[in-house]
Amino acid sequence: MRAPRETLHLLLATALLLIGCAAKAPQPQTKGTHPLGEVMQWMEVYNRSFCQPKEMLVPVSEEHPAEVEHLLAPSCVPLRRCAGCCADEGLQCVPTRMHVVVMEVMKTRYLHSHLGQLAFVEHSACECRPKTNSKVNPERPVRPKGKNSIGRKHKKKRPPEQDSPHLPSCPPCSDKRRRQDPQTCQCRCRRRSQHCQDRGLELNEHSCRCEKLRR
Repeated sequence: MRAPRETLHLLLATALLLIGCAAKAPQPQTKGTHPLGEVMQWMEVYNRSFCQPKEMLVPVSEEHPAEVEHLLAPSCVPLRRCAGCCADEGLQCVPTRMHVVVMEVMKTRYLHSHLGQLAFVEHSACECRPKTNSKVNPERPVRPKGKNSIGRKHKKKRPPEQDSPHLPSCPPCSDKRRRQDPQTCQCRCRRRSQHCQDRGLELNEHSCRCEKLRR
């Protein structure tokens, strides 16, 4: 009688083991899920990636290079700037409307700290617009040869210059050694790095001056 009982116990233990394995088996995936997590729907992906003002951290030194003599805290500030994808590679995301915000930062110099106010530019609206090729020299028109054209100089009237509607109006840079990039409204050095390299120097992006090469 003991042998049949032992056999029955063995069969019962095997059945319980099989039931436990079945419970731990992976369940079939349902719609909208992924082995690594939940799937982000297309509309949400599009809404979060198209050209629009987005909050990003911008180094204070890029916006106010004249403040390099101070230790600033924080060293970067959250600003809404145009970013995102455009439908065509020939387009770029540019600001069409901007405003100025003033933020308080802690300035430290020689162990003396104080709160100061700095102005920053934020983008309010953005659009995808064609990329512009800067510094393109237009070809000179060929003058027609004729009796009336010999020895005479024809002066062409230049149309009055107008601000391009595609470029946003940027506030002026606080540093005279810098100028605004019309596409991003960021202050860039007027002096080019090639100018410094021709003199055996390198351009300091913070002071916009030619300095000796660092070794």
